[in-house]
Amino acid sequence: MPRFLLVPSNNSLSHIAKALAIEEALRERGHEVCLAVGEGNRSFAAGCPRVAVLPDIQEADGSGFPTPAWFRAPEAVRTCLEAERALIRDFRPDRVLGVFRFTLPISAHLEGVACDSLVCASMLPESPEVLGFAPGEPGREEQKQLLDNFFRYAGSRLSRALDPLGLPPVEDIRQLLHGERTFLWDLPDFAPLPDLPQIRRVGPIPWQGWPASPLDLEALAAPSEPLAVLSFGTCVGSRETLLLLIPALRRLGYRVLVAAGGQRSLLENLVRDPGVTFCEMAPMHRVLPLTSLMACHGGQMTVFESLAQGVPVLVAPFQPEQAQSGVALERLGCGGRLVPPTLYGFSQTVYQRALEARGPEGLDRTIRGFLEASSLGTNLARVQTSLNQTRPIEDLCHGLES
Repeated sequence: MPRFLLVPSNNSLSHIAKALAIEEALRERGHEVCLAVGEGNRSFAAGCPRVAVLPDIQEADGSGFPTPAWFRAPEAVRTCLEAERALIRDFRPDRVLGVFRFTLPISAHLEGVACDSLVCASMLPESPEVLGFAPGEPGREEQKQLLDNFFRYAGSRLSRALDPLGLPPVEDIRQLLHGERTFLWDLPDFAPLPDLPQIRRVGPIPWQGWPASPLDLEALAAPSEPLAVLSFGTCVGSRETLLLLIPALRRLGYRVLVAAGGQRSLLENLVRDPGVTFCEMAPMHRVLPLTSLMACHGGQMTVFESLAQGVPVLVAPFQPEQAQSGVALERLGCGGRLVPPTLYGFSQTVYQRALEARGPEGLDRTIRGFLEASSLGTNLARVQTSLNQTRPIEDLCHGLES
């Protein structure tokens, strides 16, 4: 049976969660599997029989979206490559799978091992999307130039680490998100992409093993007011966003569950309201069937989990890939962005300022506009059906084995 090495990027626990779901499925199919994570996430993967620890270029600044710091230091890049190569030599996998992992294809190539990837379509260089902007929106070309320049800069900086290894330069860092076979966790109508060889759509990878906080689900299910979930990812959050969105959702008649993605500091010293429940980590697979509205950062795992339950999603992003989730939701008619199209500038504060600029009345009007659309229910039902017809874990495992 083939042996597999799974190496997710550590910029989001959702990448590791996808790898955990794949690791479990591959083991159940009789394969030997090793999962590699960053030192800070070792405990998150403690349930795996074989876990290795690797450095990650993301550890340069802990950012959730690629930044110049990830690629600036050739020595740090080479350290990651050397550690990956040593693990490949030690474990001797037949194939490796990277989840949003820029350095792994290089290490696998140097060790002569086949490397596949799992990623979202909007981050591939062939994507027609401009992250955070729909076609025709003002600022779209400026955002495209900003991000394209960064992806080329990142490629040139990483190439400095590759030159001593005799490897050709990387023109665009996104090229390294391709594998020999590139698996996509999103849907064609969520993130369109031209037909490309070796691209396989498998659909959103679910995982239900999050270390959830205790919750009174019966109380959340009480019919007095509809439930809105305000959820942040595991990488970055914002108390300012909490303080804007909680009152907005309460004004619109929702009870609110705040799920902080494990970020306890976001919940400290907040004014308590009997209509608001706080928890560090929510068991979404149990909460979403009770939910009428999801307001979140735009992480795709959260977005697809919500849509699979027929729940509309509103996005207050912290980075462009998350803002793109809002664009995709608007295209699907299943939710949308709580901020207008915004140039990134490599700071989450630009989105915070854009959200604040809405003001209470503007924010309420924006939310109502999405939720009162006459086609919302039909669109949600269509997308829910499409998601529930996917077999992502089975299709991905079959693809890795073939």
